[in-house]
Amino acid sequence: MRDLADYSLKEWLGGAPLAHRLRRARNRLVDLVYARRQADGQAALVARLKAERASALAFTVAFNMPEAIALLSEAMARFLPHTPLVVCDNSTDPAARAAIAALCAERDIAYCPLPPSPYRGGRNGSRSHAVALNWIWANLVRPVAPPVVALLDHDLLPLQADDLPARVAAQPCYGMARHGEGNGAWYLWPGFSVFNYKAVQSLPLDFGTDTPLTLDTGGQNWNVLYRRLDRDALAFAETRTVFVADPGTEAGEDHLLVDGWLHAGGAGHGGRGRAFDTVARAFAADPDGLLARLRAGADGTTVSGATS
Repeated sequence: MRDLADYSLKEWLGGAPLAHRLRRARNRLVDLVYARRQADGQAALVARLKAERASALAFTVAFNMPEAIALLSEAMARFLPHTPLVVCDNSTDPAARAAIAALCAERDIAYCPLPPSPYRGGRNGSRSHAVALNWIWANLVRPVAPPVVALLDHDLLPLQADDLPARVAAQPCYGMARHGEGNGAWYLWPGFSVFNYKAVQSLPLDFGTDTPLTLDTGGQNWNVLYRRLDRDALAFAETRTVFVADPGTEAGEDHLLVDGWLHAGGAGHGGRGRAFDTVARAFAADPDGLLARLRAGADGTTVSGATS
């Protein structure tokens, strides 16, 4: 939230500070009520994750695209085989839920069918994602208390090995920074963020949006965590734009590369698109060589944002 001193006289006269705080209180109430709901198989899943004793757990929020989960899980098994993937299903399409559950069962991937979202029907995708992440943190991360927690978009895939615990061995968090508009606030994109759990376990992390500060999902953690950190002392993910070509047609589009992780795109709340299919075909054609080709052809453009 913006500090009260940051509001102009015109905004005070228009009631903006009160409106912003009322909306924040409403969102927080929705989050708290939703976080108390139980998922089918929740206790067994927590027990399974505790028994894993993994040095890092990776959580992804699935949404209506079994193809994205199939691609992510394949890439994780190839490049991060010792980092268990936990698929938390926020899908609104019953057929997609059934397909994702079946895929996870077939591949022995930890699966959690999230309770029906208060933002069903695809409305307000940022809030839907935030509510899901807050539920995951309260009901899976805190009970399991893994040493390292990674949050991944369901259409993000690794193209090389990555030592996630090493990313946060000397700092509390790591990932791709995104910034507010003209206010100095920043946060880590929850599509790729890694946390040293011991360093943040006492904090009331909140992955909600912070609209007054123009921060998307995860932005509420600016006040909880990020503003307390020395930004200049932190390492962040390297981000760049790369062109991904379809191996059959050579047609393609620009995509986001975060360290060695490729954001497929086209798998957000708008549904599957051509961009995702292009990435899937490029990965299938040469999974081990794709990253080198992308880096060789990159224009060096550094970006600070990401799309769903």
